[in-house]
Amino acid sequence: MTTELAGRLLSLSPLFVFVACSSADSGTIQLVTGGETDTFTRSPAPTTLRVDALDPSGNDTVLATATLPATTIDLGTRDANAVATLAVSGLDASGRKLVFGTSLPVVYGGLSGATIPIFVQRTGELARMPGPLSDSRQGPLLSVVQGQYLFVGGGSDGSLAAATQLYDFAQFAPLPSPPSLPRAPESIAFAGTVAWLIDRAGGTYFDFARNAHGDIVLPPGGSFADVAGGATVADGSGALYVVGATRTSGPATAVVLKIDPGDTSNAKYPFGNPSWLALTVPRVRAAATWVAARGLVVAGGSTSGAGVEVIQPGSTSGVALAYPPDPSFGAGASALDTQHVLLAGGVGPAGEDSGARAVDLACASQCAPVAWAALPVPLAFAQAFTLDPAGAFVVGSELASGQTHALRLTTTSAIEVPTKVMHRSARAVWSPVGSIVVFGGASIIESFSP
Repeated sequence: MTTELAGRLLSLSPLFVFVACSSADSGTIQLVTGGETDTFTRSPAPTTLRVDALDPSGNDTVLATATLPATTIDLGTRDANAVATLAVSGLDASGRKLVFGTSLPVVYGGLSGATIPIFVQRTGELARMPGPLSDSRQGPLLSVVQGQYLFVGGGSDGSLAAATQLYDFAQFAPLPSPPSLPRAPESIAFAGTVAWLIDRAGGTYFDFARNAHGDIVLPPGGSFADVAGGATVADGSGALYVVGATRTSGPATAVVLKIDPGDTSNAKYPFGNPSWLALTVPRVRAAATWVAARGLVVAGGSTSGAGVEVIQPGSTSGVALAYPPDPSFGAGASALDTQHVLLAGGVGPAGEDSGARAVDLACASQCAPVAWAALPVPLAFAQAFTLDPAGAFVVGSELASGQTHALRLTTTSAIEVPTKVMHRSARAVWSPVGSIVVFGGASIIESFSP
């Protein structure tokens, strides 16, 4: 392998191809648009194509720009050993980004002889990704594995719950022959390639790398039944929290299972040390998120407890904040910054919309949420994703029909982002390439790029 690679970008309608080449080596990066055929042609159409490289330190370098329709863009000479994430932007005349997509981190030298796709889409919209999955389960468990794969498992259909799907963001295609699980999970937490599979009857380790499994025996203080069905929240250090209070059915619970993959001091737990935490009151269908320097924030899901409580880092029990009870069920939560949390969606006791509201974690007395916009439709099972301190993307489903909606939310507006296909009881997660992906109730994965 030579130490430097020269590159050029060729236009091949409707695809774009990046060729990295030297006297001995060449490779291809192909831009794909999935189920959308008008990504580059629909009005307003981008007039300029720009290719950026983001290095592991966060430095952004513009590699090249060209006026569309381009024939060739020379990306210059690159160090074959350098690692970068490649970003492709389609810009209008004012520099507004209309089209965007990024790769996983790549080594320039690794492009030799390979074709690497980059999925690009219109910004601010949902787009159908390449490679539909082989089932359309509702209420799936979604997780990102090893920074490359989307895991799909569980769900409301018992006949599919032990079957898995793995979608590869390096090739933008599902992996063939994904494994079946020894336990149909109601909750899941990943420590590297090892999944903690949790249902109300017990827990099982499953190693996707070795296709091996074994039973988990938890320490005293709680049981799998206390947390099964709860969402898994990650903190900034890699620890995981299975929050039983977020589960969508079953009895209310105050129990949280913490799994610390970085703590292997206990030989009984080679994939992370488990411990038990407790909220101030039992909750069900509560919202939960992690806030840097604050801890695990849990809100709603109780008609009697404080509207918001926090389990601080290093603590084993919750502290109630001075918010009145929040009787909403099924809201989504996301940290807006290190002090404020957005609560979006959820429904009240009569099925009414609970709207969107922000809570201040520094408030000490007589606290009240600050209302954002009302939602156009009541959303249960909502998930919120912060885009900026005053904006978020929300995915949730109607309580009765299960129809899934996506919304672009600000402090003053809630605008529906139409899905390309009908989803029911879909779930969403940040993808390995910085988009938000939605799956459930249809075989198509849709992607949102803000």
